[in-house]
Amino acid sequence: MLNHSNTENAIYDINNPLYWDDKSLQNEMDRVYDICLGCRLCFNLCPSFPSLFNAIDEVGDKKREEAEKQGRVEKEIIRDDYLDLPEGEHASEASIEVEFRGEVTDLTKEQKWEVVDLCYQCKLCDPICPYTPGKEHEFQLDFPKLMTRAQAIRSKKNGVKLNDKFLSNTDFIGFLGSIFPFMLNLRNKFKLLRFLMEKITGISKKRDLPVFQNETFKDWIKKNVSNSVDPIDKVVIFGTCFTNAHDIEVGKAAVKILDHNNVEYIYPKQQCCGAPYLSPGDFDNFEKQAKPNIDEMYQWVKNGYKIIVTGPPTCSLTLKKEYNDYLNYKKKSEAISKNTYDISEYFVYLNKKKLLKTDFKNSIGSVNYHVSCHLKAQKMGFKGRDVMRIVPDTKVNLINRCSGMDGGWGMKEEFFEESMKVAERCVNDLNQKEVDSVCSDCSLASHQIKQASNGKTNPSHPILELYKAYGFK
Repeated sequence: MLNHSNTENAIYDINNPLYWDDKSLQNEMDRVYDICLGCRLCFNLCPSFPSLFNAIDEVGDKKREEAEKQGRVEKEIIRDDYLDLPEGEHASEASIEVEFRGEVTDLTKEQKWEVVDLCYQCKLCDPICPYTPGKEHEFQLDFPKLMTRAQAIRSKKNGVKLNDKFLSNTDFIGFLGSIFPFMLNLRNKFKLLRFLMEKITGISKKRDLPVFQNETFKDWIKKNVSNSVDPIDKVVIFGTCFTNAHDIEVGKAAVKILDHNNVEYIYPKQQCCGAPYLSPGDFDNFEKQAKPNIDEMYQWVKNGYKIIVTGPPTCSLTLKKEYNDYLNYKKKSEAISKNTYDISEYFVYLNKKKLLKTDFKNSIGSVNYHVSCHLKAQKMGFKGRDVMRIVPDTKVNLINRCSGMDGGWGMKEEFFEESMKVAERCVNDLNQKEVDSVCSDCSLASHQIKQASNGKTNPSHPILELYKAYGFK
């Protein structure tokens, strides 16, 4: 029997040599998987946990089938009947079935790694799990970090996959899109081109790809500098690669609202936060991507500026948490973490300080609000909901369902269908109530929801709704 309290292999410091030890990893995977097997609170969150539980149950079923062939079992006992057997039960049927419960140690290496591959780092298991660090429990389980560790060890051993290298380099992709937006936007329309892209990059030919804009947010904001006089606050805009290349309207809306509220803003030198490199555990390139951001943002934080992130919540999560967890720039990364706000979070902050203007001209009405996984991972409440509620008579319904996108994971050919299955459940929940609009803080989730609904559900962003409420055009 595995010792659940033995946490000697729960190592998440990449500078510790044992972090990279395959035997240590396998021991920790067994321990964590076994704890998850007994709990199963995360069954409906993502594909990883059902894959684990199904594999375990199948092992048990095979044991029973073998016993039936040997004549040791005369009647079938349904799994639902024996899962809740009282502890210490010694009835013949009960004792037989205990033998046929699958164990983590029975799984093949391939079955264990399938769980790793299906984890797309939504991190929803972290707040739900009763055994995570900080909850004063002896198990000290951190499933997302374990999955990252597994990916990192595999990438170090076998090299980073070509599709991961391509999908991680979002700055380069955005650069190409800014030069040839018309040509690159045609890629969705030509089946042969998409077929070739799938073979070369691993991006599913079925995936609708985000549209590149004719003007980047970076180029636009150069022409729209802050004109605040005696500002109430001063902020650095971290635009994110997705806002810069695809979702420029959210960035524009945020700037307009900042101007209206007399907040001084600047757009300093920056690049992708580096989050795409974490998925395959490519820490070397993660650090190369993050270091210039850390150095630049720290200088502004020292001068009293706050950092507001206008793009997907993955980026604000990276600045708040991942830099500090995986990089050795603690003084700088901690200062950045303490002063970073998601854009909705920032406007809620201003409102609580009674600094936000509430001269709204339009109502928002009723909204089905998709809660971003990586906003929930920041454990700051539902700030997208709260910012819309500042507008009088706004009713917001929370939809706590993952879209299944996770950027690069949902793009890949091998995971596209699984990604769509997760998205379909999200779309169904979003469409249960008739409302004036559907919203999400995550542009990638909105993209996923639009495709999964065949274009029928196209989420807005809370900041776009606030923009319209002010009456801006």
